[in-house]
Amino acid sequence: MNKIFTIATFLLFTVSIPCFVLAQNTIIPDISETYLDKLIATAKANYPHVKALDHRVDVAKNNIGKAKVAYFDPFTVSYVYQPNNTLNLYQSVDNSGSVNSHQSLFNGAQFGLFFSLGSLLQKPYQVKQARKELLVATDEKDEYLITLATLVKKRYYTYLQRIAALKLQSEASIDAETMLKNVRYKFEKGEETLDNYTKARITLTQQNESKIGAEANLFLAKADLEELIGDKLENIK
Repeated sequence: MNKIFTIATFLLFTVSIPCFVLAQNTIIPDISETYLDKLIATAKANYPHVKALDHRVDVAKNNIGKAKVAYFDPFTVSYVYQPNNTLNLYQSVDNSGSVNSHQSLFNGAQFGLFFSLGSLLQKPYQVKQARKELLVATDEKDEYLITLATLVKKRYYTYLQRIAALKLQSEASIDAETMLKNVRYKFEKGEETLDNYTKARITLTQQNESKIGAEANLFLAKADLEELIGDKLENIK
């Protein structure tokens, strides 16, 4: 009976350990949807490519206005001004050698209105084309905003992952340092072998190197996230 109880207790303890570790070593509690929304909003406001797409939308809107105003392009107004008190415009000589003066048929200002039918018929299609270009520019911007939001989320999660990895590695380095102190103390008392003491020193060195790598990965993840939001994470409250 005691043996069965011991086995059951061991199995329960074994199952409980991963649950405890999972509860302690997870980034889920560190995720802040509110802060993530602020990061995404900041990226949409600051990222240069978003501004370029905004300019493209503005240009498309202006092109619609230009296309509408261009309805008047096929029409041309012209005028000719002939003063009433001017001299005769031209003279002619008849067969007898006499000079005859001729008055101009029109005097004063003469206006004319002309238009190109082919050009006029093209204007509705040009306006329609301009509106389609605006729709394309707007859709491209909306698509990129979705992509940008996804990129910010991915880099934010990676940043949190790097923070958690650094915490774990820091704890491992502390444990390795503590172990080395214990082994050194026993080695100096003659209770531990040189081989185990050497192994403990190597383990601490390896853990410290891994810690440095984890720190570098954290800084890189932070830089990648700040690249998208266009600002320091410390400035996003």
